[in-house]
Amino acid sequence: MALATITDIKAAAADWLNRSDLTSQINDFYILTLSDVARKLKIPLMENVQDKTISSDEATAKKFEEPYAASNIISITDSKGNILEPVDFREYRQYIDDSGSAKVFSHTGGFIYIGSPPAANDVFTIQYKYLYAEGLFNYQPVTGGFAGLTNFYDLLLYGILMHACVYLKDDNRVPLFKQKYDELIIDVNRNIRLNGRIKDESIAVNGGPLA
Repeated sequence: MALATITDIKAAAADWLNRSDLTSQINDFYILTLSDVARKLKIPLMENVQDKTISSDEATAKKFEEPYAASNIISITDSKGNILEPVDFREYRQYIDDSGSAKVFSHTGGFIYIGSPPAANDVFTIQYKYLYAEGLFNYQPVTGGFAGLTNFYDLLLYGILMHACVYLKDDNRVPLFKQKYDELIIDVNRNIRLNGRIKDESIAVNGGPLA
């Protein structure tokens, strides 16, 4: 499977794990991976706030896509200022046929599910964390992927697989997942240093941006 978006990475992880009982945990493994990557590459997890208006298609589907590059949903608030309670997907399903005001949300598999299900044109405010490193692998909202470092996709994939190891005690691939993840951390760090050096040399030769 070609890795071109975050959704592709999570789907590839599911294929590698081949464990239907871990499907709902993959997003948790992804969040853990981003936090670990941010620390080891010394790249901060930034925070952002986004207003989301529910479309008619999203109201019918009872779900909508997570904000671009979101690693963790901090909070969701409705238009009246009520903060929704975060729950796992199993608990969310108890609200799927309810009516009335929204009470809970579940962030699973790249989508956000709100219960009671919202109607078209309902507005929610989403506060979330995302990974950002200017000029290296900024998130691309058009493609839903990262630009700059192609091996960053592999890093996220092996990070998810490595964090799943607690559920894979009898899987002989566990040491390989950790080894590949550690190697890719070194490789991406090397590319980051190279990218920074090229920028510094370019500025020295060509000058900085015009004020």
